[in-house]
Amino acid sequence: MPDFEFKEISYHSIDLNLEVKHQVIIAGFRKKKLLLSIPNLYLYEKTRSSKETSKRYATLITKFYKFLSKLPRFNSVSPGDYHFHVINADLKKWQVYRQINRVKNGSAHPSSETIYNDACVVLYFFKWLHERHIPINVTIHLKTWIANFKDRRLLSYIETKAKQVLDADSIRVLDKESRQKRAIRLISNNDIHTLLSCYPDMVYKTLFKFALATAMRPMELVKFPYMGNGKNRHILPYSEMSKADKTFKYSLIGKGNKFRKIIIPAYALKMLDSEYIKTEYQARAKLYKERFGKKCPLSILFLTSEGVPVTQTMIAQATNYAKKLAFKKDPDFQMSNKFYHTRKWWPTLMMIQHHNGDGILEKNAEVMDLAITEVIINQLGHENPTTTYQHYLVLGRFLVMARKGITHEHIHEKTINIYDAIAEYS
Repeated sequence: MPDFEFKEISYHSIDLNLEVKHQVIIAGFRKKKLLLSIPNLYLYEKTRSSKETSKRYATLITKFYKFLSKLPRFNSVSPGDYHFHVINADLKKWQVYRQINRVKNGSAHPSSETIYNDACVVLYFFKWLHERHIPINVTIHLKTWIANFKDRRLLSYIETKAKQVLDADSIRVLDKESRQKRAIRLISNNDIHTLLSCYPDMVYKTLFKFALATAMRPMELVKFPYMGNGKNRHILPYSEMSKADKTFKYSLIGKGNKFRKIIIPAYALKMLDSEYIKTEYQARAKLYKERFGKKCPLSILFLTSEGVPVTQTMIAQATNYAKKLAFKKDPDFQMSNKFYHTRKWWPTLMMIQHHNGDGILEKNAEVMDLAITEVIINQLGHENPTTTYQHYLVLGRFLVMARKGITHEHIHEKTINIYDAIAEYS
């Protein structure tokens, strides 16, 4: 039976004439190591712009290939040819297989939603093959690849295979448990302060507060410069910037290598200056020079206490560590909180302010307002305006209903102070 693994590679792309990084999948088959050309070409084309996306896609395709290797039909098939032999039923069987293992373990994860979404990622791989006229046996536009986990017969089959004596709603119960463990609200003001007090390094506290005020992704935050250049040459430490301006435009390359301009409020830059640049940066830049033998580039602002540039992975690790300390400090702290939840406050409050507080509860608020939608999707870097609008409309209504009767003063989207608004609405 073949074994599969994946790892990151870096090389010079002749097509693009630049260095690229992405995951590649390797199969051990008949005492040989095989680079799987077809999925690796897909990973090159679709995921080279995002390290996390590349890892996620490679993980799921590898899991699917491992499942296929256990099917008798694939015993004599080389892993390099798996894509040609896959049929719609195999995708459905993989979902059922994962659900059986989940029921066996009585686990809330992966939820039915996750199992379905993961199968979608693999289906997109076959869709890519179809679009490039590479022969496959998966029919893209038929729904025969979807496992219906609400079907009683399928539920009974899963429970039999899992060798569990459970009621027919076992999967529904596990999904409910999964949803209970997932954040269904905004991170509270109290949890924010508890988490901030537990970060092991001041730089992560600063990054969290900066994220609240800008809605930038971690991958975008870590690229924010000490001093900008080009279109961002006006970005400097706040003490050197104009005090007359309330906001500043900032150009960035975000997820999927997409360019956009966002709003950076002056108070956020002031916070960076007073809480990090003036107190921490110089000493950390000195450690950077000692460690790497050169001055810290002006394009790098966020450094750890050891002088190492912060990465999005380091943000996630530091946040997970801080969450454990936060829970010990306050048993009411929600462990479902994530650093990424900082992105939700900005558009939610923007939505509330645009509808003048309680106005968000009115029926006409459901009609998508193009002006506020454009502001929000541009700041977040989203593509689907309808989904984005409805999502933050719901969150905004949740906040207003939770604090019915408390109306926030009207704040223009360019001058909203996210810290004050969180304190009031939370």
